[in-house]
Amino acid sequence: MESDGQKMKWNRESLKRSRVEFEDDESADDDSEYNESDDSEEEEWWKEDESEDLDRERDIEEHEYTTSGDTARTVNIRLFLTDEGMNESRWITNFVAQCTCDGVVVATALARYIHRKGIRSEFWKKMEVLSEETCNVAFHVFDRYGTVKAKYKDHPVQRGTSAWGNELDHGPVFLIEKLHVKELNLRRKGLGQKIVSLLLNKARLFCLDAKPDGKHSDLFYGSTKAFELAWTLHALVSPGVLTDDIKSRLVGKSAEERLRIRIRIQSGAIDFWRSCGFRRIGASRCFAFSFDPQHPSRAIAAASDFEPRRSHAEDLENEELEVIYEADRFTEVTKMKLERLRDTLPLHYAALALTDDELRNHFAAHADDKIGWDRITNSEATLLHITACKLKPLSTQWLLENVHYADRWKTARDIEGYTPLEALQETLETMRTQQQYGLFRVLDLSDHFEGYPDAAVSCLSLLFGQGASGFNRECLRYGCTCGGCVGGFLSARMRSSLIFQGETTFDIMPNEIDDGGFWIEVNEFKLEHLDLEMRKNLKTNKSLRRGFVNIFQIAAECLKARKVPTAENLKWFCNNRSEWPPDTKNYLQRAGTQMGFRAVLRCMFDAAKEEDEKAGNGECQLILREEWSRLPTCRNDHEFEVVARACGYSGDDFISLPCW
Repeated sequence: MESDGQKMKWNRESLKRSRVEFEDDESADDDSEYNESDDSEEEEWWKEDESEDLDRERDIEEHEYTTSGDTARTVNIRLFLTDEGMNESRWITNFVAQCTCDGVVVATALARYIHRKGIRSEFWKKMEVLSEETCNVAFHVFDRYGTVKAKYKDHPVQRGTSAWGNELDHGPVFLIEKLHVKELNLRRKGLGQKIVSLLLNKARLFCLDAKPDGKHSDLFYGSTKAFELAWTLHALVSPGVLTDDIKSRLVGKSAEERLRIRIRIQSGAIDFWRSCGFRRIGASRCFAFSFDPQHPSRAIAAASDFEPRRSHAEDLENEELEVIYEADRFTEVTKMKLERLRDTLPLHYAALALTDDELRNHFAAHADDKIGWDRITNSEATLLHITACKLKPLSTQWLLENVHYADRWKTARDIEGYTPLEALQETLETMRTQQQYGLFRVLDLSDHFEGYPDAAVSCLSLLFGQGASGFNRECLRYGCTCGGCVGGFLSARMRSSLIFQGETTFDIMPNEIDDGGFWIEVNEFKLEHLDLEMRKNLKTNKSLRRGFVNIFQIAAECLKARKVPTAENLKWFCNNRSEWPPDTKNYLQRAGTQMGFRAVLRCMFDAAKEEDEKAGNGECQLILREEWSRLPTCRNDHEFEVVARACGYSGDDFISLPCW
């Protein structure tokens, strides 16, 4: 569920996303154009690009466009590319359009060609620092590895038209970030669509030019199909308008009128992109374009595209509070909204404002009240939605046991289409993976997840009820979705990857083990988690080298036995194997039990991550293709740092917010 602060943020910030501006009195059609904004933000962006990017222009194209209408005008459209140059991999290329008429810049556009494969392991982090727009799209539509969130493909409501599936998980992405027709007389004359068409075509040709010939696709991609997916381009956009563009239109208007203006302008932006062939990704605020004429999205008429439900009452209340906030910036809008709820829905207010103990007692004291229990908020949330998402298990349990609406509530959907359980899972997923700081920054918390708090686990257990078979508390604590994670976090596919690394390393590492100096040099990267003194000991002591290698086999045996490879469990397997000479024992005595096991297990986790299909290069899955396909999928399949931390082998011990 959205917090009150998030809902108010829609009014102040959400219209700032994709920078396309529209007149508020006409709908977008084939000749739709854009509203000019006298806001300085667009001007500053273009000046920045002129000073930083234009000196690196390449692949320049010149086009002419003659506008429609009684007075035809010729616009020169200049397209060119620039590179971010962040590192040698050059994972992003800027596509820029500059349009001039009679020597004056009348329109500008910026799009980002994102080489997703090169940044999968750090997708959120790379996209977050690039710009506000790329950050919004990355965290809203994709998971940390750049694949579309499962809810937009599988959820009965959030999947929308179901036009988009796994194809959006692969290949480069072309994100149109800004489009601005500044000249008033050039709006609704087809110029905007012409710019989009030229950008899309240039991106298509750019992708084709970068695509390998595919001669060795089976070797590097696993199959011809996988190769084609890896080089299938899709374009994305998040329609929106600049808040400053509509400020003058809101002056002196009532809240109802202001809301109508906002909706009309936002709808105009969406209509424009639909007229360009873009269709909504599930129920998200982002739209995608397929270059494949046979793609299912191409068969969806613009008028038939999915439109998420909105609450007019909630939007109107937000607008009313926005007016108050604009008049007095010191107004505590969230507090005011909560106070309004106290007057209209006292039980729901209590669910938000009271502690769990207090709320349970409050519910019991009003158990005989005939009014209010079955009412819903403006966002169509029931009391069960609220208590669950606020992590109040005592109150949640009381509702389920004492209110006869409870069974019906468990399947009731809020305005976003979430049942109480789904709303709680969505809340927890956000809690697990991201934290907003500042106005437009988002921190990726994924690797630092240590399990949900007890209150969350209790709420999950209550909402799952009898359907929680296979999901013990530890599975619920770590967000397991397969019901079979060892310890709640170690999934079948994760175990398979780690076993593969352990067995492979055990087979290969004994090579040249008699030559200590050469062996150390060859395996230097596998020894990086040992301290310098221990590495010196390995160089001169063959028994220690053998002991180090043996731990890889012991770890694989532990994993095959469906045991978490903690130091304690690994020590048990060491003590219960017959070994002479006692190389492993010698190694652990010299390195120390915890450090000795950690050095090996960190090596296994690092290698598994490096060769993972999402977090790395995918080599492990290519080799284990058949076995991998037979194993169940789980939310935890690719969370290597989370599992390493749970096993006692964490990398970083803390995370800190940057100073901004």
